[in-house]
Amino acid sequence: MKAILPVRWVPFQIFIITCGTLFLARQQAYSQATAPIKFGNSYVNLTKKTVGGTVQPGDTLEIRTNFYVRNTYNGTGSMYKVRYYDNLPTHTDTISTEYLRLITNEGLTSRQYTQKGGDDAGTFLKNPSLPGDYQIRINMGGAPFTADPTNPTGTDSMGLSNITGAANLRGNVNKPKFSSGSIITTAFRVRVTGSYGDTIVLGAGVIAYRTTPASSTDTLLRATQYKILISKPISLCSSTIGTNFAAENGGTFGHGTTLNRSAAPTFPIPNYTYLNNSGTATTINDGFYAIVNNVSPTSSTFAGARRQPNCNTPSSIPTTDPNSCNNREFGGFWFINGDHTGSVTAAGNAPPAAGADAGYMLLVNADLATSEAYRQTIGGLCPNTYYQFSANIMNVCPTCGIDSNSTSTYKPGVLPNLTFVVDGLDRYSSGQLDTVGWQKRGFVLLTGPSQYSITISLRNNAPGGGGNDWAMDDITLATCPPDLLLTPNKPDTLCQGADDTVRFKIASYVDNYTQWKLEQSTDGGTTWASVGVDTAGQPPSGTIVPNFDPLSGQYVNIISRYFRLYPINSFTKYRITVASTPANLSSSTCSFVTNSPKIVFGVDCNILLPTTLVSFRGQVREGLASLQWNTLSETADASYIIERSEDGQHFTPVGFIKGIAGSGGEATYPYTDPTPLTGPTYYRINITGHGQHRYSNQVLLSNTALGFGVKLLDNPFLDHVTLELTAPGEGAARLSLVDMYGRSVRQQTQPLGQGLNSLTLYGLGGLPNGTYVLQVRYADQVVSRKIVKLMK
Repeated sequence: MKAILPVRWVPFQIFIITCGTLFLARQQAYSQATAPIKFGNSYVNLTKKTVGGTVQPGDTLEIRTNFYVRNTYNGTGSMYKVRYYDNLPTHTDTISTEYLRLITNEGLTSRQYTQKGGDDAGTFLKNPSLPGDYQIRINMGGAPFTADPTNPTGTDSMGLSNITGAANLRGNVNKPKFSSGSIITTAFRVRVTGSYGDTIVLGAGVIAYRTTPASSTDTLLRATQYKILISKPISLCSSTIGTNFAAENGGTFGHGTTLNRSAAPTFPIPNYTYLNNSGTATTINDGFYAIVNNVSPTSSTFAGARRQPNCNTPSSIPTTDPNSCNNREFGGFWFINGDHTGSVTAAGNAPPAAGADAGYMLLVNADLATSEAYRQTIGGLCPNTYYQFSANIMNVCPTCGIDSNSTSTYKPGVLPNLTFVVDGLDRYSSGQLDTVGWQKRGFVLLTGPSQYSITISLRNNAPGGGGNDWAMDDITLATCPPDLLLTPNKPDTLCQGADDTVRFKIASYVDNYTQWKLEQSTDGGTTWASVGVDTAGQPPSGTIVPNFDPLSGQYVNIISRYFRLYPINSFTKYRITVASTPANLSSSTCSFVTNSPKIVFGVDCNILLPTTLVSFRGQVREGLASLQWNTLSETADASYIIERSEDGQHFTPVGFIKGIAGSGGEATYPYTDPTPLTGPTYYRINITGHGQHRYSNQVLLSNTALGFGVKLLDNPFLDHVTLELTAPGEGAARLSLVDMYGRSVRQQTQPLGQGLNSLTLYGLGGLPNGTYVLQVRYADQVVSRKIVKLMK
């Protein structure tokens, strides 16, 4: 076998995006492709080409290698005896009806060949018999090749040494052309045959060629054998917490008043130049990237400026005019746009004016070689925990496309397509990103049982040259937390020694938050301790068997325990902690605690308070809370403490009134809180007498009109539903419980007062378990809430 000399290729980082659709003068001045030859490889999930996602069984993958040869390579731009070889990736099989192809960098077919040998320049041999032979061969631009695996000499083998039918290529002569060179991309398609959890390994693809016509030595461009995890998709969390993305200001790239951020990125791109002073005279070309607060090189705020090819139509305008193409990158191509941080729309933030303090984003100009775009190692993670990795990406050029002659088409051209990689394993593809604004892409991953760090990277699947220009912002790695809800979410006041039910609902979009423990505090939450075994003999901690609720799309479990109150007046709090492993349950950073603890007041019920509260109401007068209550059967030592709260749970005394009715009498008491209302505020009366005390109902007042709405809801429920709602005035509420077939199974009308009201719908114990909708109608307004019925 003749000697084969490999070439060492430095990986090309993707943080350089090219706009190959520059009009000719601009293209000559800012040529993207200056290296004599470049090489890369990638793949595209055609099944999820436009939507992105994980690789799943049955998906169709297109395996690609691409190289760019400039007309200055070897003095003439020529490559001799050029062949492409590859093998099927593991856990895949060829699709018999598909062709072997040469494609453009936009993925369009420029030539196609059958898999059969001898009829054209492409050949597929599924089971080559000679050692070292490949399954796939394409003579790029060459003659047919017929493999003969029975030939004992190996002359007709599919090995590298056989140059039969191979042809020559020349930069800027062979199509597709680009910037004084040619971009050549091979492609073949396979179907994924593996199962979930399997890892696909790409074949050892190689481009072989010779540098002179007389040379007998091949130069090799070897593809990277990327690894792809076959996995089920998990939807992104609707909300995340605990961002662990420490680099670049939590993934937002910070903010500033200069167009380009002067500080280099935390993880710089090797072999490329960082632009920290971009303007009209400094363009983001091949080998450059920047962190900017405006895509416009002139900090223009006019997003509707002219663009190519209409820069001089209907007439020429000054370059200083807001409508000038000069305000767009490359003299009329890229969008004029701000960053994404803080925005919830695809449009993102408006482009800021020069000198304005605005958020930054990463703006990149992709190279012709497909390779890694971003890399960071992140520590401080929790084992066996789901994390969401995501980023917002925007295709910034709607008119960068070119045809095979390198002539501008003024279409989007090459669409960005990124692979998200974790610890060297491909987990997710963004799919092609069209010019529709900011798009969020990401996936959910699970750390290992003893894993505390991961390496995250992004790789570009599409080459540059005529598009593939993009910005990135708001990179996030955060947990998908469980939702812990006290049911019902309200305090209890019970008699000393009574049994109380402590019930928490645990809901999560993932199935591994299985460890839990209950704790109590008798000092207001300063210290917490295990509650011990409850009155039914049940332990204070345990393991959940995840229960999937198809209607909510979450795993839902209820933890109920029964505790006897102390035989004295008491104030007790209960909380639940949830985690994915026993070790995480003991870690404050890897476990989750309910935000609303259960509060229980234990009071002496054997001595009845002699004072009866007939009514307690309030209204707002000149911005102050005006309260009034009526009493019966007072005693001589009766007194009333007026308490105020912002949240309905934590009250502070604001006034005191001594009873005036005397023994057995009745009275009416007014009180005006001298502190102006600044928002919704709760009031209650602490009635005292004979060393005992009792709380009134709560009154909710606000200096703005209180809307009609549900504040608290007992969900899930057993035999009754309790809810608290606010009403702007007196009236009546019509409560209807409707099953999932739209049938009303219980109705009731209850009176409402202005402010806060507590309502209960009884007689529900006989209903089947399942999901219902509670409708509350007040005047012409209706509030609907989905609730779940559970068995006792």
